[in-house]
Amino acid sequence: MAFNRPYDTPYARYYYGTYGPYYARTVRDDEEIRSDIYNRLTWDSWVNADEINVDVKNGVVTLTGDVDSTVEKRAAGDDAWDTVGVVDVNNLLHVRQIEAQHLMRE
Repeated sequence: MAFNRPYDTPYARYYYGTYGPYYARTVRDDEEIRSDIYNRLTWDSWVNADEINVDVKNGVVTLTGDVDSTVEKRAAGDDAWDTVGVVDVNNLLHVRQIEAQHLMRE
């Protein structure tokens, strides 16, 4: 089964990521990092970027807001980690409790 996404699963990014010694030592402006993360979140089909707040201080990223699933939370954190210049990520996203209509009895 093929997906219309950059990766078949959100975890496939680990095979294509920008990891290595060059990226670990790259220093960038916090506003550039925030902008890049927001762009990554916008283009990531696993994430609803409108519900996530991104704050960056000295390369440390803090993600806040409410998301629909643990997969979305994980994908947003991975997007932040995959951004050049990020030193650490505080993923404080809250996973909403979605009511399962089909499990409810009347």
